[in-house]
Amino acid sequence: MINLFEQFDAQTQILYSTLKEAGHEDKTIVLEDDGFLPDEVSSPYRVFADYRIPNRQRPIYFNEVEIPRFWEITGSNDHAQILDMSEKRANILYRPHFKSRVVSEVEWLDKAGRLRFVDHYTKQGILYAQTVYDLSGKAILKKYMDQQGKEVLYENYVTQDIVLDWQGKSYFFDSKVAFITFYIEAMGIDNEQFTINSLATSFAVLYNMDDPGHDVLYWQESCEGNTPGNMELIFEGGVPREFDVIVPEQAEYEVIKQHTDSSAHKKLHRGGYVYHYHKQDNYNKEILTMTNSDQIAYLEETVKACPDYTFHIGAVTEMSPKLLRLGQYNNVKLFPAIDLDTAAQLFKRCDIYLDINHGGEILNAVEEAYLHDMLIIGYEATAHNRVKTAPELLFPLEDQPDRLIKVLYEIGHDQAQFKDYLSLQKDHANAVTRRKFNTVLNQVFKKTKTKRKPRKRSK
Repeated sequence: MINLFEQFDAQTQILYSTLKEAGHEDKTIVLEDDGFLPDEVSSPYRVFADYRIPNRQRPIYFNEVEIPRFWEITGSNDHAQILDMSEKRANILYRPHFKSRVVSEVEWLDKAGRLRFVDHYTKQGILYAQTVYDLSGKAILKKYMDQQGKEVLYENYVTQDIVLDWQGKSYFFDSKVAFITFYIEAMGIDNEQFTINSLATSFAVLYNMDDPGHDVLYWQESCEGNTPGNMELIFEGGVPREFDVIVPEQAEYEVIKQHTDSSAHKKLHRGGYVYHYHKQDNYNKEILTMTNSDQIAYLEETVKACPDYTFHIGAVTEMSPKLLRLGQYNNVKLFPAIDLDTAAQLFKRCDIYLDINHGGEILNAVEEAYLHDMLIIGYEATAHNRVKTAPELLFPLEDQPDRLIKVLYEIGHDQAQFKDYLSLQKDHANAVTRRKFNTVLNQVFKKTKTKRKPRKRSK
């Protein structure tokens, strides 16, 4: 089985991790390489650029971006910019949920402040691609370079064609589908079974394959009651290869089931995600909040109302006097300018995460809390990751801290209630056991293969 993913976004990362946790160490290909793929994941760019992972893997930091003489770089924990005197000439974008201030992209501006091109960097600090924009701010071209700076791939967003220079030859493709098809054939990739999670390019590639096969679509999006056309093709048998659809989210599965007939249900399956939990909850009264802001909803009121809990507050920056003042309480532990090792220890130590800080999320904190089997509680207005937070544990700010404090009191006196809330949280995140996940997958591939049906070829 080959994983053929469009991009390596948050949803794809969850699916990729699930497949590995379930014991499926299959070859994974990501069509859109963002420069920060796991080392073991392949992409057309990595293959055609002959990209080699450097022995010394070091990203480029914000203050290491090359700039003209007399220009300067100024930066914060959130972003940086390049100035020519007082005139901004570029925005430096950091890779989210990665090491501190690591550059993923640099947006270069002209003198009128218009975006003209973007430099893209890998996690090893290699400038590997550049996107060019027209005067209206629309991307028109993206070119990819190898590690020596030689251009190897050009994608024209206006004409939709792609030019590849590879092994001394030039190849022209009139579509992304044709390019990916060439890549699969050139690499000699086994095309008997593919796993995809998009009905766009990856689906179109499989639709246009001549060889028979049995593929799986993991549907991680929301159809909002309108079954996508390509999904209807699957259910109606209008694709040349066998296809099944696995839906990890319970609510989405029910919606699709409601809007399809019984024949479609034979190809529709309820799935889920297999998570690797770094620890099991210890049922202690240790609370963690990670923040770069001193705007933390009702923190002091909660601290005073829950003297039997210890509140650990971490920040990657220095803390303001307002936040430091909370150190006067015996049940508050402050960690300004926290390092990654200390943060990791706090995630292991604490069993409750309060997602109550305004502003951005740091250190991918809610995701980390979930994977450390912590109970996540917060406010609707401050929630940073609703996928991993049970709706029952997100409260309106206008209710003040009363309902949140009530929950802390309940779980502090009743371990069974704590466990019930934790189960709600896992159900909301569509967590399943490895056995259940593999049972569904095995049922899919044990089905009798049907005879291919003729259909019109798409161009």
